Formats: sequence, structure tokens, C-alpha cells
Amino acid sequence: MFIKDGELLTLHSNPFRFLYLTAKRCICKAEQSKLKSDKESECNYSMAAIILLLLSSEALINRIYEKFIKSKLPKTIYREIVDRWSPIVKWYFAPLLFDHKRGRTFEVDREPWQSFSELKKIRDYFAHPKPLRYPLTVLSAREKAVDFAQEVPRWAQTKIPKDLHHFRVSDAKKTLEIINQMIDQLDLFMGGIVKKDDWYLQEELKKENQ
Repeated sequence: MFIKDGELLTLHSNPFRFLYLTAKRCICKAEQSKLKSDKESECNYSMAAIILLLLSSEALINRIYEKFIKSKLPKTIYREIVDRWSPIVKWYFAPLLFDHKRGRTFEVDREPWQSFSELKKIRDYFAHPKPLRYPLTVLSAREKAVDFAQEVPRWAQTKIPKDLHHFRVSDAKKTLEIINQMIDQLDLFMGGIVKKDDWYLQEELKKENQ
């Protein structure tokens, strides 16, 4: 794009880029903390990465609708979708709304959809946290060390712990793996436009009249 002094430009931001890349940096920090046997920092960085990745999936699908699907629908229908559909419904229907002739989208009874749908539950769990009670066993009164008296409660599909004290870098990596698999499948269903030239990670700068 050729520009000159005094021109007005419009930045089309990409929230997914910042959420996703920040999450990956948090995973690196969690990995470093694990090597130092710093469980508290590993837990904190892993928790941050998971939350950011859950948010990033919503940011990406909203941007995809804005860029590739909005022009294909009447304004009233598009606004209804954007305002009322949940992110997971948007993910499912994006390939069909983009090109209904292909007739291909995620298989809800297979991976990665099953794990992704559970991530939606985990997101809601974080968004509406409630205090829980877990029995503990004192391992060392002198060192003030305790642990769960029972097995750490985990989500059935992803095996991510429900208790915030037990997040590990492996849980963050699992979340990243699921998100990446979903992006890869979505890109496949939409003919490769999502990852072409790293569009999903780029921001767009345009002249104001474009």
C-alpha cells in the first residue's frame, strides 16, 4: 500500500493476535517455572494462558464473521447472529455460512470438537466462579504442607483440573493444542483463507476511504 504524508489510515485490529500470542508467552513462562520447580508461578502462568486462549477463540471467530461472512448475509440476519449466537454456535456454522455448497463443518461427536465444547464449559466456569469445598490432608504441619485427600477433580474430556491450585503447563499446552486443531479444521473447511499469509495473526491497515 502506497501512502503519503497527511493521509488518514484505519487500523483493523486483531484481538485474537494479542490474546493468542500472549497466551503462548505465558506457556513459555510456565515451562520455565516448571524447570525451576516453582509450582506457584507455573500455576499462575498456566491459568493465565488457558483463560487467554479461551478468550482468543471468541475473538477469532468474531473477526472471521466480520471479514468473510458479513457480506454474504442481509444486515438484519448478520446482526442477529453477531448479537445472539454463542461463540461455539458461530464456530459450528462459520464454514456453512461461508460456503454452504461445500456442506462441511465440524463433527460434534469427534475431536477436536468434543474437547472444544468442553473448553466452552470451562470458560463459563471461570466467568462465573463459585467457592468450592475440598477435603485436604495435612502432609506436614511443620512445613504447612497440605494436599487433596481425594483425587483432584478434573473435566471429563480435557482432564483440565477444576481446582485453580492445580493448573500445570501441561494443561495450558493441552488447551493450546485444542485451539490450534480447531483453527486448522476451520481453515480447511473455509478453503484455506483463515491461515493464508497468516491472516489470522495479522492486523490490517487501510486507507480511510477503502
